[in-house]
Amino acid sequence: MEIRCRKGDCVYNNGCSCTAKEVEVSRETDCESYQCDELKKSLIIENGNLFEISEELVAKNLRNVPLVCRARHCLYNRDSKCNANGISIIEEQSDAPCATFIER
Repeated sequence: MEIRCRKGDCVYNNGCSCTAKEVEVSRETDCESYQCDELKKSLIIENGNLFEISEELVAKNLRNVPLVCRARHCLYNRDSKCNANGISIIEEQSDAPCATFIER
């Protein structure tokens, strides 16, 4: 499963690819695995969004990562496990929402 991450200040974000050992999405569809990296955050605050990397230039990080999903009304949620081929976490002010969420 590929997990794409646009949360630039997350410790697990490596070139827009998630490196966490496990990912958990909350009932509100936020990534509960998100952990702020203060150094990355200060660089973003100081310099704005440094740059965006094209998905074609980033090596795909396909791994068998346990993905726990607590979003009960998500189309991809099967017994609290994500059934999607991959997910994307997007950048927002304070949250890290799952952009793959589709309400059923």
